[in-house]
Order: sequence, then C-alpha cells, then structure tokens
Amino acid sequence: MTDSSLELTKNVIVNYKDITSWILLGIILIFAYVNYRKDAALAEKIESFKAELTKKEIKFTRHSELQIECLKNLYDLVVTLHFSFVNLSNPPYKKHELLQKQIETFQSDFDKTITFTHRNKILLTDEITAQIRIVHDKYRKIYEVCREEIFLLLSIQEFNDPTNTYYLYITTVGEEKFIKGRIENLNKNPDIQTFEADLLKLRELIENYFKTLVS
Repeated sequence: MTDSSLELTKNVIVNYKDITSWILLGIILIFAYVNYRKDAALAEKIESFKAELTKKEIKFTRHSELQIECLKNLYDLVVTLHFSFVNLSNPPYKKHELLQKQIETFQSDFDKTITFTHRNKILLTDEITAQIRIVHDKYRKIYEVCREEIFLLLSIQEFNDPTNTYYLYITTVGEEKFIKGRIENLNKNPDIQTFEADLLKLRELIENYFKTLVS
C-alpha cells in the first residue's frame, strides 16, 4: 500500500466519522484488489506460457534427434550405394562373375536405400525428398539396362558351361576384353553417365541439413 493510502487509513481511524475518508479508502481498496487480480492473472499467463514453451522445446528437441538419427543412417546407405555404383561403372577387375555380382549388389543397395527413405519420409526435407525422387526415377532406367546385361551374362554362361566361367572366354585376356566391352556399353547410357552426380548432390543435401541440426 502507498504512503498516501497509509495516511488516508490513519485519517479514517482518527476521524472515523468522516464519510469522505471512508469513501476514498474504499476506492483505494477496490483499485488495490483489481490490480492484485491483474497481477495474479498476468503471473498465471506467464507460467502457462513457460509451460507451453517447455513442451514445444521438448517436442522440437525430440524431432531434431529423430531427424539427426535418420540423416545419419540415410547418409550411410547413400554412400554405400555410391560406392556400389562406382564399382559397377568402373570395376577394378574385369571378370564375368564379378560384373554379375556387382550388378546384383548395386540393385540390392538401391532397394535398401529407397525402402529406408519411404519409411522415414516424414523426417526428411522437401529438397532431400525431391532429389531422392530424381535418383529413383533415373535408377529405374538404369535397372532396365542392368537387367539386360544380367540376362546376357547368364545366357552366355548357360549356353557354354554354367559351372565354370573361365571356359566361356578360353583365356583370362579374352574374358577381360569381353567384360570391358560390356562395361563400356553400360557407360554409354546417358542415365548412367549422370547418376553419380545425382548421388553426390543427394549426399551434399544430407550433409548440409545435418550440419544445421547439430550446429
């Protein structure tokens, strides 16, 4: 209570028959009560706001944690797919069995990657999702080319000796020459020629968004 209120209260006590002093005191008390209610309501709103903010912070933190884990796992899959593609388009050894196996590995690695992205799409940005769609659409075309190569390799093996690919080409040099030609044929495909750049773009998008979440 202010000094003027205290003085008025003393005056009422001393001059208890003064109606004007009683009226003024009543007005002061009413104003004091109203201010008290306002302060109490404001304090309640502040506490409610703090509680809501805490909930949102917890919710945001949990969502960020899920995104970080998702991006880490997706990046690992994309890098594996990238390495698999490089081994397909430029294998260290030109062997019949290795080319066939690498095509199958590439297909398997892609299936794992695309399955993961579908299951975790809600945690990915629109930009990352759009790039994944580009990679997926291009892979469909590459898959058809790879399937033709697999069919050719299996046909050659079945026609000659399904148990020993060495005798398909008589010599190691002959095998290497033939498989090198098949790889060159693969690399003439325009989708294969640009596929690695699309994978690198996807990796970059994942890296950049990951950094924004952990920084």
